[in-house]
Amino acid sequence: MEKDLTKGTEWKTILLFAIPIMGSNLLQIGYNLADSIIVGNFVSSTALGAIGVTSSTIWLLLNIVTGIGTGTSITLSQYFGAKREKDIESTISTVLIFSVITSLCITAFCFIFARFIIWNFLGTPAEMYENSYKYFVIYGSGMIFQMIYNVVYGILRAHGNSKGSLIFLLVAGILNVALDLLFVVVFKWGVSGAALATIISQAGSAIASVIYMWRLFPHLKFKRSQWVFEKEKLIIVLRLAVPIILQSSVIAFGFILLQKLINSFGPASIEGFVAMNKAEQLMHIPSNAFNVAISNFTGHNIGAKQTDRIKKGYRSTIIMGSAFCIVMVIFTFFYGKNILRMFNITDEAMIRGSEHLYTVAAFMIFSTINNITGGLLQGAGDVKVTTIAGFVNLTIRLVTAYTMATTAINFRSIYFSLPPAWIVACLITVTRYRSGKWKTKAIS
Repeated sequence: MEKDLTKGTEWKTILLFAIPIMGSNLLQIGYNLADSIIVGNFVSSTALGAIGVTSSTIWLLLNIVTGIGTGTSITLSQYFGAKREKDIESTISTVLIFSVITSLCITAFCFIFARFIIWNFLGTPAEMYENSYKYFVIYGSGMIFQMIYNVVYGILRAHGNSKGSLIFLLVAGILNVALDLLFVVVFKWGVSGAALATIISQAGSAIASVIYMWRLFPHLKFKRSQWVFEKEKLIIVLRLAVPIILQSSVIAFGFILLQKLINSFGPASIEGFVAMNKAEQLMHIPSNAFNVAISNFTGHNIGAKQTDRIKKGYRSTIIMGSAFCIVMVIFTFFYGKNILRMFNITDEAMIRGSEHLYTVAAFMIFSTINNITGGLLQGAGDVKVTTIAGFVNLTIRLVTAYTMATTAINFRSIYFSLPPAWIVACLITVTRYRSGKWKTKAIS
């Protein structure tokens, strides 16, 4: 069922779109947490750290996947708002063909450069190297499933459907936990078992997403003659996707450099950071959901040339996002350490992880406002500013972290560098929104 986001009460429309996304994000994070909890408790905290070492590099590669999905969603949202059905179908066909080819190239990259990345570039501690290598290679082999899921999810979001992802990720979550227990606990396959469980669950999610899309929108089940590859449509999608990919990739690459700094402080920092990072993902669930909701809401309404409706929706989303943020922050201050203990970290790793988590919580409001505002700008097609904000965020974080690392602040430089970076990035996106220039960036 299609849902037209150009109609209805703004705050209600956005909230009803965002809630299923929150549920989807919770499921996705939940099965990733299951990986970490099972590995941390049934293998070792060192094995957990080995998985964490690869996370920034995997994130860098996944940004290509999610960026294409987001670019597809923005393009189709604007076409949907403008009622351009033929353009919608040709764009979907073009993107699906391009996505399969791209995902295979990413997998080849993982196989070829894995050892160089894990050992030479990241400087992974010797006791974590083999596990990091195995996890990275196995995970990389499943990129095609990630790509299919993200593109189909983008297609559904553009049609106003945010509930489908709950089904996909429920399938993935159940599969992942069951296979984690089987491969890691019963078969004793360690980190390799966790990686294998993840890619099998992602395959299940991808298959479920395609079946759901075809049942909901039978006209998208293309016959052979309907498969087309239009260069012009790909250029439009990439014009929106590439800045988003660059923004996310620059940030991810920055986190790779940050990971190198974390690695230099030893296993306690690595283990503490990995556990903290999993807990932090929970805190970002509401703002990430509102980011997607306001992006698609903006896409529909800018396609329909209803900018006043977008402004009303933005104000409502800021209020709702801030309220959710406050709840998450309070929860974190009361129960943050309990979450970290689930990963079987102790002593110095717990100290470093909890300090980092509390710092994140204290400044989460700036990330929330930046995330929501960035979603609006992306939905309008004004993607370059969010790229600039991301680059500035990263630059401030890296320069500050590496500078403070040489002082008495030492390992705390990793999280003390975060507040100024978030604040400045937030100011950039909010200033752009207030300028009103985003209104002129629609693709049609």
